[in-house]
Amino acid sequence: MNAPLPALEGDPRLIRLSDDVYVFGTYPYSGLIVTDEGCVAVDGPMSPKNSALWKEFIDSKGPLKYQVYCEHHSDHAVSAPLLEPEVLITSETTALGLDSDEAAREAMRTWGSYPDTAPEFIDAFEMRRPNLTYRGRMNFELGGKRFTLFEAPGHTMGSTVVHAIDDRVAFIADTGTTPAIQSGNPVSWLTTIALLETLDVDWYVQGHSDPLKREDLHYWRTKLLVALDQARADLANGVTPQEVAERGGVLSVVELLQKPFVGRGDMPPGLRQAAGTTLQEWGVDRMYEAIAAHPTDAPGAALGPGLREIV
Repeated sequence: MNAPLPALEGDPRLIRLSDDVYVFGTYPYSGLIVTDEGCVAVDGPMSPKNSALWKEFIDSKGPLKYQVYCEHHSDHAVSAPLLEPEVLITSETTALGLDSDEAAREAMRTWGSYPDTAPEFIDAFEMRRPNLTYRGRMNFELGGKRFTLFEAPGHTMGSTVVHAIDDRVAFIADTGTTPAIQSGNPVSWLTTIALLETLDVDWYVQGHSDPLKREDLHYWRTKLLVALDQARADLANGVTPQEVAERGGVLSVVELLQKPFVGRGDMPPGLRQAAGTTLQEWGVDRMYEAIAAHPTDAPGAALGPGLREIV
C-alpha cells in the first residue's frame, strides 16, 4: 500500500519563497515561517477544510508557537481555532474589532460560505481571542530569527505587518492589491505603502493575490493616489457612493478578479457580489471622509513607544 502524500505535496497553491518561508495561496493567502524552535503563522484560511489542510502542513514543520492575525475582517480571523497556535497575537485595535462568535458564524453562512462546510461546524464555531496584543510595534525572536510586528493602518485601522527580518519577507495582508477600503483610510494606506517600500525584503506577501516585489507595491501606491484624486473630483461633482460603485468602485474589482493568481478558485462563491456592491460603497465613504479632513489627520504606521518584546 502506498503511503499517503504529505499535506499540500504537489499542490500549486503552496508557494515556497525560501527554505523556511511558505505561503498557502488560498483565501486569504496564509504565511508560515519555520525556525529551529517552532513556527510562526500569519493569518490563515477562511475555509475550514483548507485550515485543516494547512494545519497538517504546519505540524509537519514543527510546533506552531505563534500565529498573527493581521486584521479583524472575518476572512483573516477565523482560522486559529483549527490551527491551534500556542500564542495568538494581534494589535490592540484589531483585537477590539474581532467578530463576536455569532458574527463570525453569520459570515460563514453568507458571503464567506463554502459548500463543503458542515452546518454543524458553523453552529458550534467559537472565535479564538488573542493571548497577546501590542500597540505600535512589537519585536520577538524565535529559533534565532527576528520578527517585527507593527501597526500599518490603511485597509483597516488596526492592520499588522509581520516583518520576518532574517528571511527577508514582509507579510502585509490587505495593504497589498485589495480593492476595498471599507474600514480603513486611503491616506493612511498610502503612507503605509511608502514605509513598506523602505523595508529590506525580497518579497511582500499580500492577502488576496500572489506575492509582490517592490515595483509591484509602488504601482499599487500609484493606483491608490490616482483613486484618491478621482474621489476628489467625484465629491466635488456630487457623485454618490452608489454611482461610483455602479461604475466599478474606487478601485477596480474587475481588474483584480481578472488577474490570474493561484488562490482565485478558493474565493467564497458569495464574495464577488458583496465585493461589487456594498464594500465598494463603503470604500467611497472612506475616500470622501479622508478628503474632508487634512491629510495630516490620517493615522500613520505606529512605530513608536508601544514597543514590547518577547523571547
